[in-house]
Amino acid sequence: MAVGPRIGRAGSTTMRLGAAVIAAVAVLVAQVHSGTGPSAGAQSVMDDAGGSIMEPPQMAPFYHADADVLADAALGQVINTRDVSMPAFAGYRVTEIAYRSTDTADRPILATATVVRPHHAAVDGPVLSYQHYLNALGQGCAPTETLVNPTLETVQDNAMAFLRFQLDRGWTVLIPDHLGPKVAYPGGQLSARIVLDGMRAVRDDPRFEAAGSRFGALGYSGGGIASAWVSLMHDEYAPDVNLVGVAQGGVPTDMTTMARMIGNHPHPAFGLAFAAAIGMAREYPDSIRLEDKLTPEGWGLYEQLRGRCTATLLTLGAFRSVPMVLAGGDLMAEEGLMRAFADNSIRLSPDVPRVPVFMWHARTDPLVPFWDAEDTARRYCREGVDLTWEPGLAPEHLMGAVEKLPAALDWLQQRFDGVPAGTACHV
Repeated sequence: MAVGPRIGRAGSTTMRLGAAVIAAVAVLVAQVHSGTGPSAGAQSVMDDAGGSIMEPPQMAPFYHADADVLADAALGQVINTRDVSMPAFAGYRVTEIAYRSTDTADRPILATATVVRPHHAAVDGPVLSYQHYLNALGQGCAPTETLVNPTLETVQDNAMAFLRFQLDRGWTVLIPDHLGPKVAYPGGQLSARIVLDGMRAVRDDPRFEAAGSRFGALGYSGGGIASAWVSLMHDEYAPDVNLVGVAQGGVPTDMTTMARMIGNHPHPAFGLAFAAAIGMAREYPDSIRLEDKLTPEGWGLYEQLRGRCTATLLTLGAFRSVPMVLAGGDLMAEEGLMRAFADNSIRLSPDVPRVPVFMWHARTDPLVPFWDAEDTARRYCREGVDLTWEPGLAPEHLMGAVEKLPAALDWLQQRFDGVPAGTACHV
């Protein structure tokens, strides 16, 4: 049986929003295929990198905190801040914050985020946390860097300018660097902590006048992973945050499926898979020891990709394979890595969201399998989640974001307005 749409499906938004998003994604597609290079900008904000696959610490004081201050800080407590200008958000007040969060081992970390607040925002008005599609091996790919100093490799991040329409609605927008200080792509459980603590930071900082705000989350693809884990972890990790809805699209709900799809043969998207293995090894260093398994060619590829962003990962990693870079040559035999993928796959989590969820995915998505997303939606429906499930028809993964994004934003507006999400879910 198929999962049907939720009663009270969100209506369409304005034509200008749709046109702007289509134009932004067109820029992104062009840049992904260009393979242009990055700046010599910021690297990891991780202190004590402690390994050859780790990025060295970021130099700017904004990305550093005294270890004792960090350990003593409350979750979400703002430690550093700076006002910046961003081309994508010209005319708006933009503040970058560094705040206390935790990694998946419950160790304190200094997380970072961008807060964009319109001048006409109401006290206790809506706050949207937007999780960007971050596929990266360097902190120079994080929004706190790319939105201030866009390069040819990261200019596609100006696609976030579509959020200006939500700012015009009076929403405050939070954009977390959700891969964290270790740039641990694609660690969904880590990302959720960073996002939820970012919401706490905005709520508790009087500059943002959000003590009584309703919060929502939005993300697609890699940002969808982060958002999906926000919906799962909110109830346990941050029940004090007034989270009223999560919109998540194009989510790789089972990354073990993605690993099997990549397999051990040359693959056009191998660069992203390689980056995912590096990211998981950074977050789970005790159980994933890639340093002990990389071949000379693997080390060579890592040196090419370290610190780089989506376009370069795709371009330089295209049509490589596991046997080229990993001793043993069998991805599925890497137990620690596969366990980390499983632990960060919402389809394999026994938990379900306790907040309303808008979930969309194109049936014809050639990159991220629809069937895993549909299976996840079916389980959510069976277990009583307030789910709006929107299958789409976009022929390509990135265009899947455009197809349902206006409906997702209108759905979030209804949650901010206090409209109940509804209770019917058809399976």
